[in-house]
Amino acid sequence: MQKTEVRRKKSRPKPGRFEQIAEAAIACFSELGYRRTQVTDIATQMGAATGTLYLYAESKEALLHLAIMRICGRSFEELAAPLPTLPMSETVALLRAAVSERSRWPVLDAALARPSAPTRGDLEAIGLEFYDTLAVERRAIWLIDRCSLDIPELGELHRNMMRGGYLSALIRLLERQSDWPTERIAIAARCAVEMASWTAMHRRRGDRLHADGIMPADEVEIRKVAAQCFAAALTAVSD
Repeated sequence: MQKTEVRRKKSRPKPGRFEQIAEAAIACFSELGYRRTQVTDIATQMGAATGTLYLYAESKEALLHLAIMRICGRSFEELAAPLPTLPMSETVALLRAAVSERSRWPVLDAALARPSAPTRGDLEAIGLEFYDTLAVERRAIWLIDRCSLDIPELGELHRNMMRGGYLSALIRLLERQSDWPTERIAIAARCAVEMASWTAMHRRRGDRLHADGIMPADEVEIRKVAAQCFAAALTAVSD
């Protein structure tokens, strides 16, 4: 008897269903990482049966692709269900393109274009730019940062195009005003970045404000102090 290959029929998803699944996937991958996250975790996050998810995405790899599409601002309108399992290289390429489009640092680039060493005002402006970018992109950064520990291709992108690329540019700028060795300048740059990252992102982990009874509620004041601390850490290299 001749075997008949069974193929899952493609269909148009219910309106908004891909978006719901992507949001649940972002929450789980950001919290647990890629390796620890199971399809059942994502189903539980969105309050659906695991079997329902497989009607919309064939695998955990496909669910990660949906999550990356969501944080990259890509439309789901043309997608048919179930989304097939795609090579990880395709998912990383999508993210790489989005990072290239959105990773813009005009204030830092302008300071690098000038031959003179940056002033304290320049450094505060660079800190404000960094804070604002992280505050807007925090969900994407959480997801990539967490999954990069499990997926080497994401780890490489994170090191070279995101955090690593920014730190390298900041170090080049600071080398103009300091006789410190590059290793010490890199420590100062990392300190500045980590302080701004905590105020812009990590106090809002999962978009739940960190309740320590100390952090003021005034976002304007938090942003201002974060930029001043960022500049202070970088100014230390010229002392």
